[in-house]
Amino acid sequence: ILVGNPFNCSCDLRWLQLWQNSSRAELGNQSLGCWEGSVLVPLGSQVLHACDPPSVRIEPSKVVLRQGDSVNLTCHISANLPATAEWLVPRVGPELLVLSDREIVLEINNVSSKLNHKDLTCRAENVAGPAEDSIMLNVTFPPVILLLDEAIPRHSWCIPFSVDANPTPSIHWLFNGSALVEGPYIHTLIMEYEDNSTILHGCLQLNRPTHVNNGNYTLRVENPLGSAALSVQGRFMDNPFSFSPEEPIPGTRNSSLEGPVETTDEHTFGVSVAVALAVFACLSLSVMLILLNKCGRRSKFGINRSAVLAQEDDLAMSLHFMNLGSSPLSSAESKLEGLKSNFIENPQYFCNACVHHVQRRDIVLKWELGEGAFGKVFLAECYNLLPEQEKMLVAVKALKEVTESARLDFQREAELLTVLQHEHIVKFYGVCTEGEPLIMVFEYMKHGDLNRFLR
Repeated sequence: ILVGNPFNCSCDLRWLQLWQNSSRAELGNQSLGCWEGSVLVPLGSQVLHACDPPSVRIEPSKVVLRQGDSVNLTCHISANLPATAEWLVPRVGPELLVLSDREIVLEINNVSSKLNHKDLTCRAENVAGPAEDSIMLNVTFPPVILLLDEAIPRHSWCIPFSVDANPTPSIHWLFNGSALVEGPYIHTLIMEYEDNSTILHGCLQLNRPTHVNNGNYTLRVENPLGSAALSVQGRFMDNPFSFSPEEPIPGTRNSSLEGPVETTDEHTFGVSVAVALAVFACLSLSVMLILLNKCGRRSKFGINRSAVLAQEDDLAMSLHFMNLGSSPLSSAESKLEGLKSNFIENPQYFCNACVHHVQRRDIVLKWELGEGAFGKVFLAECYNLLPEQEKMLVAVKALKEVTESARLDFQREAELLTVLQHEHIVKFYGVCTEGEPLIMVFEYMKHGDLNRFLR
């Protein structure tokens, strides 16, 4: 509350009159006055001649220039009373002010990109009050890569980057020197824009990358004024194979013809080893069938084993239904025929086929799907698996530890899965036992297991 007003009616009170007329500071409801000689007159209605604040105007009103250019900005000032004026400029480079009575010229040489989207303000003030005018510079410049860091694991793997350019640049990636084709699993995502800035923050997102995604990633940004590129190494997981699945296996039809040539001695040794292994396999099979024949009698608990298959008979049946050769039936095999006659076969569950072997060079891992006690499961592309398809997606189980017992369990599971064929059971395509790890190839179910899907 203003009381005891001692002021004379002059331009020194113009700012207070303007405040009252615009209801600032709650002055509008007060009876303010000023002395006109010896008469007290209301301040709000008193005419104060030539007591206006200055007017400010910047020319040109819009500026577009390239980085490194020079520019002159003129601030025109109109005022009835003496006024002071100044330019408010971000300190990003050398500026020069040229003063005169009614204008201020701002000269900027070698314009920096840091002035892009920055406000330059001219401000003037006299006893009646202040006034100002602003202009925003539009500085064009070629792209600059401010940040490119190594991949970090988030919900998806992210290679973070920050770029600055005006006009907005196009963003492309190279992988090991070749153009990276983006899709639903690998794509560029802009994460954040800065206010009054042309800086873009984003990342190259990779959904569950595997060892095939390891390599050199090059970020390339480009606009009409130029381009920039920067590279970073991306490493997501180790190669689970002892050699790259894209490379041919030595000695196959796709391998180089310049490799070592097999000698006669090596060939003879290889044939001898093969014959020895075949004889050992035949002896092992004969012993197994004899044991199964002895165990096929009625148990002392009164259970008819010809009607209910135990674990050994189950294995024997699976071995019988596989195409193991056309040798004459032994006594043990005759016993097995008798066992089979008492077993009601469902033709949907059994097939007369050996375990199919898939060549390792036909398997190309995509990414990891999960991990269990036995090992890891990968999504993979498999070539030459079905005659009607050149390649298809499959699920691959890789055995974690290849001990002798694990290898036997692996072989038994493969044999049982081979004879277990049904339209409502995930299809088992075969195994790959060339090198390590041992691999089983299954039909890929994109919705996961049935229990999780139904829930």
